[in-house]
Amino acid sequence: MSAKYLFRLDDATSFLNKEKWASIENLFDKHNIKPIVAVTPDNQDPNIKYEDEDPDFWNKVNKWSEKGWSIAMHGYQHLYHYVTKENLIIPFYNRSEFAGLSSEDQKSKISKSLRIFKDNGVMPTVWVAPSHSFDKITLQSLYELTEIRIVSDGIALFPYFKNNFHFIPQQIWDLQDKRFGVWTVCLHPDTMTDEEIKKLSNKLDEQKLSSKVISVKDIDFDKTYNINLLNSFYSVYFWTIFFIKKALKKVISIFFRNKK
Repeated sequence: MSAKYLFRLDDATSFLNKEKWASIENLFDKHNIKPIVAVTPDNQDPNIKYEDEDPDFWNKVNKWSEKGWSIAMHGYQHLYHYVTKENLIIPFYNRSEFAGLSSEDQKSKISKSLRIFKDNGVMPTVWVAPSHSFDKITLQSLYELTEIRIVSDGIALFPYFKNNFHFIPQQIWDLQDKRFGVWTVCLHPDTMTDEEIKKLSNKLDEQKLSSKVISVKDIDFDKTYNINLLNSFYSVYFWTIFFIKKALKKVISIFFRNKK
C-alpha cells in the first residue's frame, strides 16, 4: 500500500498562540485535513504559555470537534516529574506527567482532566501523553476511567493493537515523502515559524502528498491486531539510529567542552 499521513497538533491550551494556530487551521481547512489535536485542559506549564489565557478556547475546541478533528487528551496540567526513561513505553525523555506514579495518582489526574473536557462539552477520543511519556499503569487507568481506546504514539510502520489499545504510530515531525506505511506528523503550531508554515503549505500543494492525508476515522482498526514483522524491524531501526545520534551528540559536546 502507498504511504498515508495523519497530522497531530500538540499543546493546544488556553494559552495558545492564536495567530499561529489560525494559520494552521486555515491551511488544513483548505486541504480538508482533519488532524488529531492534543488538548491539555488545565495547562500549568509556563513553557507552553504563549499568550494571555483565551476565554474562547473551549469554543475553539468544540468547533474543531464539529469539523471532524479528533480531540485528544494531552494529559492534565503538562507538569513533569523525573522518571527513568527505560521504564517508559516510549523511551524518549526522562520526564513524565504520569509514568512512575501510583495507580491512584494517575487515575486522579485522568479523572480531573476528563471532568474539564466534559464540563466544556468535549469528549476526547484519543490519548496523547505529554513528551510521549506513559506506562502500563497509565493505560490501565485510561481503560478503566474513560472511553478512550486509541493512542497516538509508538514507533512502527502501521497501526497495531497492544495492552487493550489501538496505537497509531507517531514517527515524524515534518511532512516527508514515504513509500508505504502510516505516518503521523507531529506539529507544534505555537512554535512554528512563518517559514515552516509556508514550507508545509508548499508540500501540501503537491497533490501527491495532500491526497495521501487521512484522518483517524479513515483507519480500519479491525485490521490492526498485532505488531507485525515490519513494525518490529522498523522499531529496532528507529531506536538504533536515535540512540546512536544521541551518543554522538554527547561525545561531540564533551570533545568541544574539553577543547575549551
